[in-house]
Parts: sequence; C-alpha cells; structure tokens
Amino acid sequence: MMYSNYTIPRMDSDSDSTAIQDAIRLAIETGCGCVLIPPKKTPDGEIIPWQIDRTILLPSNITIVLDGCHLRLKDNVFENIFRSENMFHADRYSLEYEQRNIQIIGLRNATLDGGLPNGLTEATSNRDGFPSIRYNCLILLHNVNGYVIEGIRLINQRWWAINQIYCRNGRLAHLSFFNGKLQPNQDGINVRVGCNNILIEDITGRTGDDTVALSAFPLSSERDYYVNGKDQDIHDIIVRNIRASTRQTIVALRNTDGAKLYRITIENVFDEPSEYTPWGVVKIGENNYYCKRTSILGETREITVRNVHSQGAGCIFLGGSLQDCHISDVFASGGTMHAVSSFLPEMVFEENNCSIFGGVDMKNVLIENVFYSGTAAYCNDPGDGSYRNRYTYPGLPFAGCALDFRCMRTSDRFDNVHFRNIIADTSEKKLLTHERYDVDIDA
Repeated sequence: MMYSNYTIPRMDSDSDSTAIQDAIRLAIETGCGCVLIPPKKTPDGEIIPWQIDRTILLPSNITIVLDGCHLRLKDNVFENIFRSENMFHADRYSLEYEQRNIQIIGLRNATLDGGLPNGLTEATSNRDGFPSIRYNCLILLHNVNGYVIEGIRLINQRWWAINQIYCRNGRLAHLSFFNGKLQPNQDGINVRVGCNNILIEDITGRTGDDTVALSAFPLSSERDYYVNGKDQDIHDIIVRNIRASTRQTIVALRNTDGAKLYRITIENVFDEPSEYTPWGVVKIGENNYYCKRTSILGETREITVRNVHSQGAGCIFLGGSLQDCHISDVFASGGTMHAVSSFLPEMVFEENNCSIFGGVDMKNVLIENVFYSGTAAYCNDPGDGSYRNRYTYPGLPFAGCALDFRCMRTSDRFDNVHFRNIIADTSEKKLLTHERYDVDIDA
C-alpha cells in the first residue's frame, strides 16, 4: 500500500490525542482519508511515546498509518487508544449506522501500549465510579463492515487488546503481543457476538489469557450492544499461522445460550516456549459461560482444525457439542497430557458460579492423524487452585494419551464419529474413554 501521495499538514495541540483527532477530522473533510502518525520526538530528537489521554474516534473511510510510532495510554485514564466512533451511542446500533472501511496499518515496529494498570477490571467494571471494562481495550470496533488491523505490536494491554463486536469483513494480520505486567484477562484478539467473514493470520507473542478467542455469548453483558438487523452468530472465520504463548488457550471457540458458531477454519497453531505454559492450544466448545444453557448439536458446526502442535500441558480440548467437524494433524509432545481431550472434573467456576463438567456431544466428526508422544508431566500441577490445569483425577496414575474422553455427561453421544491413524508410544496411550463408550480406532 502506498501512502506517500498524501500531503497532510502537521497538527499541533497541547494534547496528543486532540492533535491526532484533529488530523482525522481534516483528512475526512478534505477527502484525503488518511492520517500518518510519525514517531514523536523531543526538541533534542529523542523518540518518546505519544500520550493518549482521550480515545481516538475512528469515522468511516479512514486509514491510520502508524509509521514507527509508539502510542501509550496515559496513566490513570479510562480510555481506548482507537474506537469506532459510533460505539457507546445506543441510537446508532443498527444497520443504518454500520461504519465502513476503517484501516489501522503499522509500519516499522509501530506500537500500541496500555501503559500501567488503572484499577479497572471485570470485578470493578461499572462499579464504584468505574466505567465499563470495554474502555480498557486498546482497539474497540463495533458495527463495522470492512476493516484492516495489521503490522502492529500491542503491549501491556489493560484487558483485551483488540475487541470486535458485530463486525464483518475484516482482516487482522502480522500482529505481535506482549502482555507485560500480569492483569486479569489480558486476551489478544477477541471476536464477539455478531461477527463474520474475518481473517486472522500471522499472530505472535505472549498474552496473559486467550491469544485469539471467538465467543458468542448473547445473554452476557454484550446484549447491551445488540445491533438491530444483525444476528448474534459467529461464522466464516479463518484463524491461521499462530505462534504464541499464554497462561490460557491460544485459540478458543465458545458459544452458549442459542448463539451459533459455524464455518470456522483453524490451521497452523503452535505454542511457543516462554515462562507461560498454555493449558490448551485449541479449545472448541466449553460447558461454561452460559446464562441458561450450553450449546447443543447443530449450534457448533463445520469446524475444521488442522496442523496443531503442543509441547505444553494440553493440545486440543473439546466441550459442549460438535457437528460436521474435521480435526487432523495433531502433534502433542513434551510434557503434554493428551492430544485431544474432553476431560474436566465437575466443579463450580469461581468467576461466574457456573457448574461445569467435561464432556462433548459429537455427530459427524472425523478425528485423524493424531500423534502423541507426551510425558504427562502435569499430573500433580495445582495450577491456580481452581479451573486451570485439571488434567486427571487426583491420585490416579496417568501416563497420558492421544484421546481422552473419560469425562462425559450422561447426555453426550458419539454419532458417526470416526478416529483414524491415531499414533502413540504404546497402545495403552491411544485412547481413554468413559466406561459406557465403545470407540473404535481405524488403523
């Protein structure tokens, strides 16, 4: 992409945020549609961060070029760095006000920086004078059609780095994360209710929580941002070429309370060694985060997963329901406990008081080319004492396995489910399943 044809006057202000916002206003008024943000320098030529004390609002038909610059949220503010301008205007939550053509392009190691924690968390959101936790996203897009976010380093996120709600036809690429000081729920990329036709590719770095999460929770707090004329499903998403480390899951798919999640492709996902050990590389479905019920057959469907590698604690977790899905080329080694698993002992999840249990209801599913050579190194790992790192029953010897379906609900069934080319160190490590299941593995 070429930007050198644009001549944009330099905008000055006592506030960095105001200067950038004024430049955006002028770019729209003149029809240029592009703002270039260069490195900020002191009179002596030292490069310093732009201090963002107020959210930069993005109109339709705007391109922001971050050319080697560093934008940092100012201490103790409750702001995004970038946000689509119609968000938090409930009278604009309709197709009529859908925004279009927004681009944020980073060049030369451009950086968005959350700075220091500001005390706003999910626990304090909308309480005791704090605003919504969504003000802690570095980039927040709502009701946008056609957008690109690429070539940016995102660090020190105060909550989720990138949040998309009711957005479509987007591309997120060549993004790197570093979560810095540990705070609750430092996700990388979140695709939320009503999103579709999005490509996410070439993602690296370290996040404190899920690196990429697709979450359709229609009865959660996001019901306040419902867009009239749009459905609440997540569909037609491609996630590929991910190399990351995290304390949670690298790619997570979840849907509850009737929202559907379908036509999703996930490929080429690797956990990268760091001081963090992900408890899973890919998660599809979960018996959690529901208000009324978990997903049922037909609501999580047409999921394709291929070429997933793990040396951490777990590789692929399955939960809820799966229909018309294909999982292939799964490689679990190092200390992994399993390659594909539905294991989760019954518990109450402390964050939302949901009663949860492992298990997955599957129909028309093929799982093939699974290779397990793990050492089951996390049998006695206490994790954080609640939800994380629950891989086996306490005190029960466990040597690891390729397929682990020991935890299943009474309603779960395997209907036209096939396992092919499952390879493990020994035949005993190929499959563990609930006593009421008789599962065949094709050689």
